Amino acid sequence: MKNSGICIASVLGGALVGAVLTMFLTPKSGSEMRETLRDAIDKEVDKVRCHCHD
Repeated sequence: MKNSGICIASVLGGALVGAVLTMFLTPKSGSEMRETLRDAIDKEVDKVRCHCHD
């Protein structure tokens, strides 16, 4: 149970950091940026899911 909490916190923390960095470093339109953020978050969530199930 403790490992699940760590995994969830890691995903949320990584997603937040990635989203903030992307917003400030990417000169894209709003819709392009949202799509990029969504893709990056989905990719990170998939990585964490794979590592948590090992």
